[in-house]
Amino acid sequence: MDILEQFIRNISYKFPKGYPDMKNDQDILLLENELKKLGIDLTEISLSPKELEKPYPPRNEFSSKYADRGERFLEKILNGNEFELNDGSTIVIDPKSSSELIDALKKKQYSILNKGAKVLIDTNGKAYGISSFKKTEEFGSGAGQGGGAASTAIQESSQSVVNSIAYKIKKGNISVEDLTDTNIDKAYELSDVSSTLEEVKDFIKTQKSWINTFIVSANILLANFKNPNFQQHRGSEFVNKIYGAFAVAKKEAGISMQSDKWNPSDIWMVDTSILGMEFPTELSELNAILADLYANNKLIGISLKKTGAEAKLGTYNLSAEDRAGYTYEGSDSRPTNNNTVINYNDGSITFRTFNFAGNFAGEIKGKTASHGKIGQGALNDIFRIFKIIPLPTSKELQTQFKVKDPDLLDNFYSNYSKIVGNLSREEFDKIVDEKDLNWLVSKYLSTSVATKIESQPEAIQNEIISDIIRYASSATTSSSVFAKIS
Repeated sequence: MDILEQFIRNISYKFPKGYPDMKNDQDILLLENELKKLGIDLTEISLSPKELEKPYPPRNEFSSKYADRGERFLEKILNGNEFELNDGSTIVIDPKSSSELIDALKKKQYSILNKGAKVLIDTNGKAYGISSFKKTEEFGSGAGQGGGAASTAIQESSQSVVNSIAYKIKKGNISVEDLTDTNIDKAYELSDVSSTLEEVKDFIKTQKSWINTFIVSANILLANFKNPNFQQHRGSEFVNKIYGAFAVAKKEAGISMQSDKWNPSDIWMVDTSILGMEFPTELSELNAILADLYANNKLIGISLKKTGAEAKLGTYNLSAEDRAGYTYEGSDSRPTNNNTVINYNDGSITFRTFNFAGNFAGEIKGKTASHGKIGQGALNDIFRIFKIIPLPTSKELQTQFKVKDPDLLDNFYSNYSKIVGNLSREEFDKIVDEKDLNWLVSKYLSTSVATKIESQPEAIQNEIISDIIRYASSATTSSSVFAKIS
């Protein structure tokens, strides 16, 4: 009998059935409280509204598809996908019976799922609370790709080691039979990764869902980048030199771009002849050097994703032709809400605050998938490229709105009239007096974005929109070359 089983037996008298029913919210709550006395948090294995509010980490396979985990949760309901419960069973949520829930999820009102609220109705008519649902990999379980930096580092290090088996040990395509302890030991010594040998071995042995990805990724890289002198790197001193050069370059360029939007590579294949190389700290020179090394098969940065039975490989940002262009199609801002929607030929971008009077960003949605968000810092970087005055900070606006700064209100009235619709100054002033600070800041910034774009010639409008979309896929004019496996 293990410790947990003994613990549950000791507290069994507290439960109506003599044991904790993991489909019963009251039992789950009681069990949580008992476990907390031992320093164990059951919320680490159960879903909660807070988990649904969280965005996926930048390198997670879902990060480019959903703005947060709640969008994934909603999509699974609408598609009739199964959910795993804490007791190991699976259910399918009935969309018709759960219409109240679906409306709330669409509005991102995740608090409707607070404990005690049984609004999740399955196809058998049974109601569940959110705490009955297991926090699986796709919703942030530590066992999977979304489980934090440590797990991600081991997964990426493991891919590098498997690559070394293909490039250095087998010197050809590999299969599951090649992932032996002996081969892993040898390949690890030939690689430069951030995780220990024990961590890599354990991940390859225990995370069975990654084995196919490791194998097909290594094989497609070997087929497309043939170089026997490649050494596999993840989080190495050499890789740190690349990102260190970018940190200096972006500061000198006056941009706030995050490193993963400049280059999202998780692992690198490095020709041993360039290991002593130093990188320039001027952004255009740095990007040019990386493009040249990539084209000459000397340095390949790779963005990883969990694959299906087969893998796809693409090259991004090697030339201007790799950067897709989009067309601006106008804006839509209604007086009843605090946002402004920018429409483009393949979707829309909703600009608004995501916290009270702060965290202003654009949520990008294509016609077939979500593309994440662009924050105000990155948006201002794009405006600066086209010599457009950047947006003011939310804090500045909060202060100005509190004192009803006349210049600010004049500017707001001008933008509002252009983007939302013509109205008298008296009508506008009445709206300002009635709305809270969050609405004012959000509406001011979002109408300012639309005004700035619409004040430009058509060609520049399209370039601005294209750069916003490219930012989400690490393909801006400031981004550097990389390969992506999917």
